[in-house]
Amino acid sequence: MRIKVFLRLFASLLKLLAILLLLPGAVAAYYGETEGVLAFALTSILTLTSGIIIKRFSSDEDPGRKEAFALVSLGLLGGAIIGSMPYILLGIGVVDGLFESMSGFTTGSTILTESNAEGYWVINSTLAQNSLAHNLESSLMGLQRAPKPIEPGPSAEDTYMGLLFWRSFAQWLGGMGIIILFVAILPRLGVAGRQLYRAEMPGPEKDALTPRIKDTARALWFIYIAMTVAEIGLLRLAGMPLYDSICNSFSCMATGGFSPQSSSIMAYKSGIIDSIITLFMFLAGANFALHYKMLFVDKKRHFRDSEFRFYTFIILASTAIIVLWGGLEGDLLGRIQLAAFQVVSVMTTTGFATADFDQWTVAAKFNLFLLMIIGACAGSTGGGIKVVRLLLVLKSVYRELFHVLHPRAVIPIKLGDISVKDEILRPSNIFVATYVSVFAIATLLLALICFGHPQMDLETIISAVATTLGNTGPGFGAVGPSLSFVDLPEGGKMLLFFCMWIGRLEMVAALVLLIPGFWKR
Repeated sequence: MRIKVFLRLFASLLKLLAILLLLPGAVAAYYGETEGVLAFALTSILTLTSGIIIKRFSSDEDPGRKEAFALVSLGLLGGAIIGSMPYILLGIGVVDGLFESMSGFTTGSTILTESNAEGYWVINSTLAQNSLAHNLESSLMGLQRAPKPIEPGPSAEDTYMGLLFWRSFAQWLGGMGIIILFVAILPRLGVAGRQLYRAEMPGPEKDALTPRIKDTARALWFIYIAMTVAEIGLLRLAGMPLYDSICNSFSCMATGGFSPQSSSIMAYKSGIIDSIITLFMFLAGANFALHYKMLFVDKKRHFRDSEFRFYTFIILASTAIIVLWGGLEGDLLGRIQLAAFQVVSVMTTTGFATADFDQWTVAAKFNLFLLMIIGACAGSTGGGIKVVRLLLVLKSVYRELFHVLHPRAVIPIKLGDISVKDEILRPSNIFVATYVSVFAIATLLLALICFGHPQMDLETIISAVATTLGNTGPGFGAVGPSLSFVDLPEGGKMLLFFCMWIGRLEMVAALVLLIPGFWKR
């Protein structure tokens, strides 16, 4: 890899992040949060300065495949580190800040544990009053504040609305991919733009929608923004406050799951809101290329797509299983709505909750666990193995079984009317094997790290790895929807930090960094 070429791309990415950090800073200013303004201003200035300095050591050569993979993988890692700075400045520890930031760009798992009277997440009052931003604010004002009273329970003063906005906004950026945004707006990327697009887009098929890759990136972001705006409008009409509508829509379209409310979507107690979010989670979990083709090419494209049909079937079947065997209470319509919300939320790896599904039956919980592993469609904002890969694996298994009976038969594997080439089939099968291997190794490592920890039972450990590797959010047991990841040992949090990173990059862009030849010119 040509380091200087990579540094030019990385410097440009840092400058873009520095600009984007001004938005949550503006939200903090709107709510009169001086500490929040300082935290985001400092982060933005440091990020911009770093970008300018790094640019001086870069080269103007055209980037290639190695530099593209490096930017996608190290760009996400660098973005998470930069994104953690506001958390740390506002009082969260370094490890917790890194975990929350990486989760923001990828997953939706959280370490926050307290809420105020309105139900919004807060920073622990003891941490907040000792934070760097708080002390800096006091120094700038030329006075020393009296210590905040430390009382049992949360404090409304420690609800940083700018920081909560950043959690959701970071998810929105990570959903479609900040690298895709980078490709869409940065001029003169040329061939490197196509390499970046292919390295960033999830799933085995990465064909461009338009002849120019920049136009493809812009088209995807246009649809993404339009759907986000539509959801914000509908949630606002349904009675959700504007701030909550924006934050929840950002997280929903990114299939991230961060909500400003500590009890997630169940806080709103509205069947209409639940239905709106279920619909948009379902759409966000589908291939965005299908949405584009449905709008501009073929109105019936979704119904002709094998992956979308299989995706819909899994959701309907899983909903029926949970309605019948999930131990849910209430009338049939209410049980269907509750089950459908959680099924769509988990399968799309969003992680929103309208119920504590950790209290459901073993059958229901195992069904949800399988959905965490499967994940959403290729080309969506969701994580997991992806539906199309599962479909290809099942077709491959069928072909091998058929060959046992008919050794000389030639059986092409098809998705719809299209034969799948070995160039796509082989990487998909290898990906599934790699995913399972990484899951097994990470689970063993987490079990070793959590040895002797009373809350870290087998269910908790397995689900913690599954939900972070699949970018889902909450798991089961001590990391269930009504709890958080705060009690994990710091070593466990950092392991899951890398699970979220690897899962978002779909293994390849992360693991390729381990090959010695990657770093050679």
